[in-house]
Amino acid sequence: MVALPESHRKEALRRLEKEFAKRNFVSPKPTEEEDPQDKQPDFLDYVKILERSQLHTGVSGGAVPFQKWPYLVDLAQSMVDNRLLTVLKARQLGFSWTSAAYAAWLLTFSAGTNVLMISKGQTEAFSLLDKVRFILKNLPPDWQASLSPDSRSEIGIPSRDSKVIALPSTEDAGRSETASVVIQDEADFHEYHMANYAAVKPTIDAGGQMIMGSTSNKRNMSSLFKELYRSAPDNGWKNVFIPWHARPERTQKWYDGVRDTVPAIDLQGMSPDQFMEQEYPGEETEALAPPKAQSIFDRDMIIGMADSCIKPIREVGPASIYQEPRSSRRYVAGTDVASGVGMDYSVTVIVDVNSGYVVADLVSNILQPEDFSTSSMQLLEVYANPEWAIENNFSDTVLTVARDMNYPRLYRRRVGRGKNIRREYGWRTDRASRQQLFDELRASFNAGHLTIPNKHGLDEFSTIIAAPGEKPQAMGGAHDDYVMALGIALMLKNEKGINNHGKIIRLPAFA
Repeated sequence: MVALPESHRKEALRRLEKEFAKRNFVSPKPTEEEDPQDKQPDFLDYVKILERSQLHTGVSGGAVPFQKWPYLVDLAQSMVDNRLLTVLKARQLGFSWTSAAYAAWLLTFSAGTNVLMISKGQTEAFSLLDKVRFILKNLPPDWQASLSPDSRSEIGIPSRDSKVIALPSTEDAGRSETASVVIQDEADFHEYHMANYAAVKPTIDAGGQMIMGSTSNKRNMSSLFKELYRSAPDNGWKNVFIPWHARPERTQKWYDGVRDTVPAIDLQGMSPDQFMEQEYPGEETEALAPPKAQSIFDRDMIIGMADSCIKPIREVGPASIYQEPRSSRRYVAGTDVASGVGMDYSVTVIVDVNSGYVVADLVSNILQPEDFSTSSMQLLEVYANPEWAIENNFSDTVLTVARDMNYPRLYRRRVGRGKNIRREYGWRTDRASRQQLFDELRASFNAGHLTIPNKHGLDEFSTIIAAPGEKPQAMGGAHDDYVMALGIALMLKNEKGINNHGKIIRLPAFA
């Protein structure tokens, strides 16, 4: 066999490396059967980022290899795998450099690419584009191509008919562009995010890709970014959360040091703890939770109660049981009914009046109302058919099925006044009854009189807010179905019933 000259061997290796980089922005994770040493090279292996010099820590600065920490590898893979992606994150975790590398990869190897990078302001937009430029100019020489234009706001590669444009977030940003990919950095802080999203939506509807990344803006808890994040994956988006401690060198000591040295100018009226909650969340619920001043329910109580969340000990059809019934206990049940299948959730909860423990629940957005009512009654039968209040603001189907099947202890509310008083089946939520429900629920929850073992249900409590003079409600994109069902159940807790031919007719809760 004739050995190849060294120059030929090196040329063949360069071509192979380039082909792998073209194929893989990030290498697929090896399977259990594959040797990790056989991992294919990828584009990120050749990316260099700009590290600023730090005199007092000995960091010299300059071009350094992209650090392929596990969370960044996962983030890069999410960019490749998902057309619609929201990334909720702590600060300074490399989202900007990773998204810049993604744009550089597309420009280098995908002809006809048009990337829009939209930032909250012009300075931020130019800075993001500078990252793309730095990566392009530090790739292997034979991968590079002439840039034209090469300006503060646009980079183009004419030979590939590709470009990347950096824009500040305005109402019309990107409206006239047909983009392959739209990347929004710090999206939750874009002043015109809703209008800007509408401007680029035709690109998304036509099959383009959209990537949003941001820390949480605690001053806007009903933002479009949070709504898209919370509603995933039902809305077609993929959501990714990256906590402050994902980066290897970030320890609790590091976190405490940052908190204790936050410059006053950065606080903007927040306490150091509130600043860290916004900028360096450790949990998804922490990032999405409203400021304590807007929260209805005690945040520390929610965090503490999370330790009591468990998996069901058994199931009854689609329903879950967390604690078996006891003969000496009194139970009450409440149901919040969704306005349609596949939208909000219909929820039935059963509460132990003595302990405040939610012993069982049924949570579904796929059951038809008739099936939901039947499944609820099967669950309630386990607890000897406790008193049951069914909300019927939007639909009477769940209540009607319960009546037709002769459920023995249905709640009836008082309607009218004086001689015109009558009793009607079902719980109705209006402004007055909603406020009373939340007053009772908040008092019981914040006093520690409730235990909610369902993590899904407990998480809802962190999303309930009330601005001054406004009614309590879930933040945009969040749900309050479990909260309402539990509140309805608690409204039965202190009432006394009248036995009437096997049914408990409830005394009036409200006028």
